[in-house]
Amino acid sequence: MNTVSDHALLASYLATDWLIQTADGILTVRAGSAAPAALRPSGIVTAFNPASRPRDEDENRRDDAELRGRIAVRSLTAFRTLARGTGADAAAWDEPGWCVPGDVRAAVVALGAEFGQNAIVWIDPAGEVTLVCTRDGFCGAGVGEVLEGELAAAG
Repeated sequence: MNTVSDHALLASYLATDWLIQTADGILTVRAGSAAPAALRPSGIVTAFNPASRPRDEDENRRDDAELRGRIAVRSLTAFRTLARGTGADAAAWDEPGWCVPGDVRAAVVALGAEFGQNAIVWIDPAGEVTLVCTRDGFCGAGVGEVLEGELAAAG
């Protein structure tokens, strides 16, 4: 069982780089930094390791394919992403996901919730990169609320 606190998970998420494979090359975003103009607005979601609990690779790949299918059914574009831990987390994990460009925050939050994720990454039209709660109660937030860095420090 995963014994890492929600606040420790949020701190890890805030220290993560998301690498997005676009037609123009790989673009990188991180919470608290301005995103490249080409990604404004967009959301990043994964189906891997729901609630940050490691799962079997086959389960992760199956759910990833299901997530990609649900994005396609909505007629949305998606770019492959890779979440990569940094600092002390750098060697710990890489987690694939999908970047969905456009004004799609509600859809990406809903997909994150459907796949049991704690949060999604949201890039707003101004380029601000934030984490948005997709599991009610994660770090005391409700679904759709922005998760602030102060919440990570509270743990």
